Amino acid sequence: MTYLLRKIVQTLIVLVGVVTLVFFMLRLIPGDPVRVIAPTANETAAAQIRAELGLDRPLLSQYWGFLQQMVRGDFGESYFFQGGAFDLVVKALPYTALLALTALVLSLLVGIPLGVFAARREDRWSDRTVNVVTIVLQSMPNFWVAIMLGSFVAVKSGIFPTVGYVGPISVVLPSVALAVPLTAVIASVVRTNMADALRSEMAVALRARGLSTARIAWRHALRLTGVPLLTVMGAQFGYLLGGAVVVEYIFNYPGMGLLTLNTVLRRDYPLMQVITLVTALIFLVLNLLIDLSYGRIDRRMAIDNRAGTGARRALPGWLPKFGLKGAQA
Repeated sequence: MTYLLRKIVQTLIVLVGVVTLVFFMLRLIPGDPVRVIAPTANETAAAQIRAELGLDRPLLSQYWGFLQQMVRGDFGESYFFQGGAFDLVVKALPYTALLALTALVLSLLVGIPLGVFAARREDRWSDRTVNVVTIVLQSMPNFWVAIMLGSFVAVKSGIFPTVGYVGPISVVLPSVALAVPLTAVIASVVRTNMADALRSEMAVALRARGLSTARIAWRHALRLTGVPLLTVMGAQFGYLLGGAVVVEYIFNYPGMGLLTLNTVLRRDYPLMQVITLVTALIFLVLNLLIDLSYGRIDRRMAIDNRAGTGARRALPGWLPKFGLKGAQA
């Protein structure tokens, strides 16, 4: 419980820090949102708009007002789009969540079997072939993949829409564009850790009991890849959001990525602050859940909550089961 409480406090501190950093960066970089809102306005009209938006106040005063509004759940109105900033983000978030989840599922469905296949054939030509394929896939920028899919698959087939959202089928091509490099990353992680697991004492003991390599890989060794795979998935969440900006722009997909790009170009302070807050919150909560799940996936990574320190302890759960000797660290 102490560990969990400390992680929650750390998450809140990081969240406030990120929001604060973005707040000041938006206002310190060159440019005036008033000139974007009303490019032809004279100085008198521009000054009136600044006063209405509160941009004429000192920077610290603006920040204090922003914190007070945030505590009350008031995130302000968008400068350019109709509606509140928070409502606009809530409207766009499900589209990006569907896109990211679809891309992640596709990556896991292809990447895990590919990594297991390569690990079972370590140092053979098939393993080297998979290694080359993963390198090629990782080197493909998602915007290039998106352009190729839109230009050839969508246009030539006529099955998939080229722009916009007309239903679940609109998610297919953007999710594939995001999934291609991610699949290669997952395959590489699974292959490396699976190969180590298949050379371990656990695998030797299981082979001595008559289990096949395939069963050892899928029933036992795959579990040992869970922790590094979860770590990579947590780190790749940022890639999914960053890639979504470009991919959603190419397909004109109405998600957070397209909204973020339009917000930055228009210097929409309230909307950009809410996007940062929601994105950072999702990222931090996701990584907190991943961190807490380590002990359930691999008992060697169990968190010693009784000590109240959050220290990790080595607990080879498979050693007693197979009659092998091991000492707890």
